[in-house]
Amino acid sequence: MRFLRDVSLKRKLMVISMLTSSVALLLACAAFVTHERAVFRQDMVDDLTVKAELFAEQSTAALSFKDPKAATANLEKLVAQKHIVAACLYAGDGHVFAKYQRADVNEDFSPPAPQKNGHWFNDRYLELFRQILLNGKSIGTVYLKSDLSELNTRLQQYARIVTYVLLISIGAAWLLSLRLQKIVSQPILHLAKTTRAVSARKNYSLRAVKQGNDELGELIDGFNDMLTQIQTRDSELEQGRQYLEHRVQERTKELQQEITERKQTEERLKATAARLEHSNRELQDFAYVASHDLQEPLRKVQAFGDRLKAACSKALGAEGRDYLERMQAAAKRMQILIDDLLAFSHVTTKANPFELADLNKIVGEVLSDLEVRIQQTNGQVDLGELPTLDADPLQMRQMFQNLIVNALKFHQEGRPPLVKIRSQAARLPTEASAGSEQTNGLCRITVEDNGIGFDEKYLDRIFVLFQRLHGRTAYEGTGIGLAICRKIADRHGGSITAQSTPGEGSTFIITLPLKQPKEVVA
Repeated sequence: MRFLRDVSLKRKLMVISMLTSSVALLLACAAFVTHERAVFRQDMVDDLTVKAELFAEQSTAALSFKDPKAATANLEKLVAQKHIVAACLYAGDGHVFAKYQRADVNEDFSPPAPQKNGHWFNDRYLELFRQILLNGKSIGTVYLKSDLSELNTRLQQYARIVTYVLLISIGAAWLLSLRLQKIVSQPILHLAKTTRAVSARKNYSLRAVKQGNDELGELIDGFNDMLTQIQTRDSELEQGRQYLEHRVQERTKELQQEITERKQTEERLKATAARLEHSNRELQDFAYVASHDLQEPLRKVQAFGDRLKAACSKALGAEGRDYLERMQAAAKRMQILIDDLLAFSHVTTKANPFELADLNKIVGEVLSDLEVRIQQTNGQVDLGELPTLDADPLQMRQMFQNLIVNALKFHQEGRPPLVKIRSQAARLPTEASAGSEQTNGLCRITVEDNGIGFDEKYLDRIFVLFQRLHGRTAYEGTGIGLAICRKIADRHGGSITAQSTPGEGSTFIITLPLKQPKEVVA
C-alpha cells in the first residue's frame, strides 16, 4: 500500500492491526447478518405457509358449496395478521373466488394468475401460493402477500448492533495495538537509532541491545556481528594504511636516492658521451688526415714502381720483376683501402645537406656508370619505381652503388647475376611519430640478388669495418662497402639489414624516412 510507505513504523503497525481486526470483524458481522437474514426469511416463509394451510382448511367448505360469502368472511379474519397485505382465494378453474386487501393499503389489488405451491421475495413483499386439496384433489388455490416490515426492522437492529460492535471493537483494537505494537516497533526503532548513531559518529564500537530471541533478536545479532566485522576490518585497514605509509616513506627515500644516483649516472654518461664524441671526431679526423697524408708517399711508391718496371724490367730478372709486381699489387690494395677509408670518413666529415632527391634518377645514373661492369658479368638489373625523399644525393648514390656492385661481385659461377630493386611504403613506428612530428612515413627499399648468399648468423658482422666472409683471393674488396651503407642509413635516420640463405642469394632491406625533420634539411 503506497500510502503507508512514508508512515512511521508505529503507525504502520497500528494501521495494519486495526485494518486486520476491523476487516475480520466486518466480515464476521456480515456473515452473521447474512445468516440471520436468511434464517428470518425462512421463518417468514414457514409462518406464512402455516397460515396459508390453515386458511386452506377453513376454505374447503366454502369452495365445495361455492359460497363466496363464507370465503370472504374467512379472508377478513386476516385482519388480525398485520403483516398480511392482501390475500386471494381461487376456485378450481382458476377464477378469483374471494379476495382481501388490508385497509391501510392505498394501491389497488389485482390478484395474480394462480400458480402451484411456491413463494418468492421482491423488494417489498413475500408472496406465497398453496393449493387447497380435498380428498387428494385440488379444488382451489390460496394466495397470501406479506410485507417485509418485520424483516427490515430486524435488519436495522442488526445494523445498529454491528455498528456498535465495530466501534467498540475498533476502539479496543486501537488500544491493544497501541500497547502491543511496542513489542515489534521498539526493537526495530532501537536498531534504527543505533544505525543512525553509527552512521553519524562513524563509531563501529556501538552495539544494539537484544530484547528477545525471535527474528528481531536474530536481526540485531546479525547487525552487531556486522559492526564487529566492520570494526575488525577498519582496524586491519588502519594497520595496513600505517604500514603502507611507512613503506611509501621508505620507498620515497629509496626513489630519491635512486633519482640522485640516476642523475649522477646520467651526468657521467653525458660526460662519457661527450668524450666519446670528441674521441670519435678526432678518430674520424685522424682517419681522414692519415688517409689523405698517405696518398702522397703512396703515389710516389706507385710512380717509382712504374718507372722501375719500365726502365729496369729486363735488368731485374724474373725474380726482381716478381718482387716489383707484388709491390705494385700491394700499393694498389693500399690505394683502394685509403680510398675506402676516405669514403667512410666522408659520410660525416664531408656530408651535404639534405634535399629532395629522386632515387629513380640517382639509381639510373649509378647503372649508367656500372654499364661496362654489368656487361662484363652478363648481369641484369631490374629497377622498379622508387620514391622521392629528403636525402643527401651523393650518399644515396654511394649506397646504391655499393649494394649493386656487391650483388654483381658475389654472383654464382656460371650463373649471370640478376638484381631486383623495389620500393614500398612502410608503417611509421610509434616511437618515430611521437618523437618527431616532422616525419611523414617511411619507405622500404629492397635490393635482391641471386648470388652466393651468406649464413644469417653473420648478419651483424657484414656491416662492420674490414669484416669479410671470404678471402681476398676469392673476391676483391676491403670489407668497408656495407659499413659505409649502414653509416649512410644511420645518418638519414633509417636502417639497413639483410635476409639471405647460402646459395640462394641475398636481399638487402633499407628503411628510410620520406621526410626529414626541418632542422636537418638544407
